Amino acid sequence: MSVAGLEFLAALLAGSSVYACLRGVWVRRVFLTACNALFLWGFLPDALTAATLLAFVLSGYGAARWLAARPSTSGLTLYLTALTAAFIYLKKYAFLQLLPGASLLDHTLDLVGLSFVFFRQIHYVVDAKQGAITQFTLWGYLCYQFNLFTLLAGPIQRYQRFHEDWQSLTPQHPDAHALRMTFLRILLGVIKVSFLGEVCLRVAFNPPAALGGTLASMLTFYLYPAYVYFNFAGYCDIVIGGASLAGLRVPENFNRPYLARNMIEFWTRWHMSLTFWIRDYIFTPCYLAIARRWPSRASAMSFLCYFLALFLAGVWHGASWNFVVFGVLNGVGVSAAKLWENIILARRGRKGLHAYLASRPIRLAAQVANVHFVCLTIVFLRPESTERACTDPTMVRLLGGTAALHSLTWWAPPLRRMLRLPGPPTLLEVGGF
Repeated sequence: MSVAGLEFLAALLAGSSVYACLRGVWVRRVFLTACNALFLWGFLPDALTAATLLAFVLSGYGAARWLAARPSTSGLTLYLTALTAAFIYLKKYAFLQLLPGASLLDHTLDLVGLSFVFFRQIHYVVDAKQGAITQFTLWGYLCYQFNLFTLLAGPIQRYQRFHEDWQSLTPQHPDAHALRMTFLRILLGVIKVSFLGEVCLRVAFNPPAALGGTLASMLTFYLYPAYVYFNFAGYCDIVIGGASLAGLRVPENFNRPYLARNMIEFWTRWHMSLTFWIRDYIFTPCYLAIARRWPSRASAMSFLCYFLALFLAGVWHGASWNFVVFGVLNGVGVSAAKLWENIILARRGRKGLHAYLASRPIRLAAQVANVHFVCLTIVFLRPESTERACTDPTMVRLLGGTAALHSLTWWAPPLRRMLRLPGPPTLLEVGGF
C-alpha cells in the first residue's frame, strides 16, 4: 500500500475523523493499535514472516529490560552483534554470497520496514542500558516499532518522544488554521510523490526518443535525484501530517538539501532523522573510543569516523553492491569536507574560516559543485542507473565532469590569494566545501 495512494488517504481521512471524536487516552490507544495492526497485516504474506518479524522486535524489548536492570557493556555488545548478524542475514546482503554456506540465503523472508525497525531497536536498547529510557511497556514498545506512520521508511523517531505522545495522544492542532495547514501538507506530499516524482522518474529512464544519448544521460543524471527527493520528501510530508492527526510528533526529515554547500551540510538537511541517529550511535561512540585510546591522534582519526559513519549509512540503504559504492562516495565526500575545513582553519584560523563561509560567490560555487556530487552519489541508489553509469560512455563523461567541476571550483586564483590556501583540492576532496 502506497501512502500516496487513494486507499491509504481515504483510510487516513476516515480514521482521523473517528479518532478526533474519541475520548480518553485508552480508547485512542486501542484504536491506534488496531490501525497499526491492520496496516502491518497488509505487508505480511504468511505466518512465518509475521513470526520472524515479531521475534526480531521482541528480542529488543527483552534485551532492553535486561540491560536496564543489569547494565553490561559486554551484554550490550553481544546483543547488538547478534542483532546485526540477523539483520544482515534477513536482508541477504550481496557480500554473503562470497562466504561458505551461501545456500542458506535462499529464504523468501521479506520483512517490511526492517532497516528502520533495526535502527529504532538499536536506539531503544542502547538508551535503555544507559538509563535514558526508564519506563517500559510492551504495548507502547510494539506500537512504537509498528507505528504505521514510520514503519515503511521512517522518519526515525526516538522512543522518548513517542512515549511522551503516547501518554495523551492529543491531536497536534490547536485551531482550524493548523488543521488546514496539516491537510495542505498532506496534499503537497501527494503531489510530490504522485506527480512531480513520477514525471521525473519516467523522463529519467524513458526519455523522448528524439533526444540523443548525451541529453538522455543528462536527464538521468539530474532527474533521478529529483525523483528521489520528491518521492521521499513527499512521503515524509504525508506521514508527518498524518501522524499529527493522531497526536504523534514525527521528526522532520528534509530542509532544502540540494542547497547545501558540502556533504556534511547536505546530510544535516537530507534524511535528518537518519543523520542524527548516525551521529549519536555510530560517529560519536567511535570518536570517543578513539579519543580515549589515542588522545593525541583523535583529531586526525576523526576523518575515519566520518567515513565509517556515512559508509555504513550508505550500505544500510540496501543489500546490493551499488549501495557499497553509494556508501563509499558519501563517506569520502563527508570526510573531504571536514578535511577542507581543517585546512582553512590551520592556515587562516577562525577568522579566515568565517570569511570563507560568509562569501556569497564561494557559497554559490560550493552549492553548484556539491549538488553535482550529490547527483553522482544518488545515481548509485538504483541498479539500472548504476549499470548505465558504468557502461554508457556519455554517463561516464558526465560523472567525470562532475569530479572535474569540484577541482575547477577551487582553481580560482582569487580564492587562493584571499585565504592563502594551497592549490585546488585533489579528487579526494570532492566534498564541495
